[in-house]
Amino acid sequence: MSLTTLAVIACVVFLTGISKSGFAGALGVFAVPLLLLVMPAIDAIALMLPILIIADIFSLKSYWRQWRSDLVRLLMPGIFIGVIIAQWFISVISPTALTALVASFSLLFALRSLFFSQARSALLATDWGARAMATISGVASTLVHAGGPPLIIYFSSKQLKPLHYVATAAVLFAFMNAIKLIAFTAQGFLTGDILITALAFTPIAFMGNWVGVKIQQRFKTQKFLKAMNWLLVMLAITLFIKLFVAS
Repeated sequence: MSLTTLAVIACVVFLTGISKSGFAGALGVFAVPLLLLVMPAIDAIALMLPILIIADIFSLKSYWRQWRSDLVRLLMPGIFIGVIIAQWFISVISPTALTALVASFSLLFALRSLFFSQARSALLATDWGARAMATISGVASTLVHAGGPPLIIYFSSKQLKPLHYVATAAVLFAFMNAIKLIAFTAQGFLTGDILITALAFTPIAFMGNWVGVKIQQRFKTQKFLKAMNWLLVMLAITLFIKLFVAS
């Protein structure tokens, strides 16, 4: 690998560590596009999975048992169903249409939260809202690697404290990535070289995790939620840009 490739991978690993432990995975959507600058799409997607799993391990250790167990139990079935449905969705809805849907919903929700905060998302905060967002997250994560926005929308509607927000997201993303690991392994995407590369960057993932935890600890609830909504705006714009470039 060239020095440029190694530098980009290091940047992505560091960013992923910060994202997982500080911003509930919200920055993850930027990872694959960055890797695509220096490697083929299949290799970039395959490399991201072990990197994400390594970051998941550090995040779970940092927030061990600080998550909301009731929300984990509520959301896990929807995520699992979403991953399964994604296999069927491949023949029904195009990745482009799904990306546009996730981006549009994310942008509308974030703008509403930022500028019309008095209008509460009562429906999204219900158990049915949780199940819907979890299912969409599983589908979006599997098809277009954008599982973060639906969960961010739900957690923001619940007005969770930053610690519970990030810790609960860490458990759910670890669960989601474990399911995807089975599929990736069965499809032969995870080669020995990719696994060795991911493991070699583990110390950088640890550094990113440490930085992310420190960032999260400095936020009060309302400031954290505001920051997450602005990140949601950025995520939506990024997804729209990806659609524009792809077309």
